[in-house]
Amino acid sequence: MLQETKSYAKGFRLVDAGYYAPDFQRLRVLQSLIENDFRYNRDVYVYAVKMGVSIRALNRFAKAYLGRSVYELLQDRIYREALYLLQYTKHSVKEISELLGFSDLPYFSRWFKVRNGVTAKVYRKGFKP
Repeated sequence: MLQETKSYAKGFRLVDAGYYAPDFQRLRVLQSLIENDFRYNRDVYVYAVKMGVSIRALNRFAKAYLGRSVYELLQDRIYREALYLLQYTKHSVKEISELLGFSDLPYFSRWFKVRNGVTAKVYRKGFKP
């Protein structure tokens, strides 16, 4: 019976068929949602609704595959964007904090310092492209 299947005889590969495991597809959707909305949407509930699952299920899924909650993934993405903006743009720290959705500059500075060990201004002065 296996000899009758032409795809088996040719050495069928899942990559060639464009197949992705369902969990991998869900990870790609989550990553895409975070990438597109991280500046404007920090509510995990909205991501859960868009993916059609509960917050708890979405967090369990994210932790199982990525070792981080959705909130932590959002915070990581915001932090990476803050680093990029501080390194490669001429925006002031206040403008960067506003671009990233922080309404309060001192809060942004504290938030950045917790993650980096130094404030955004100090980080920018120390970075030499």
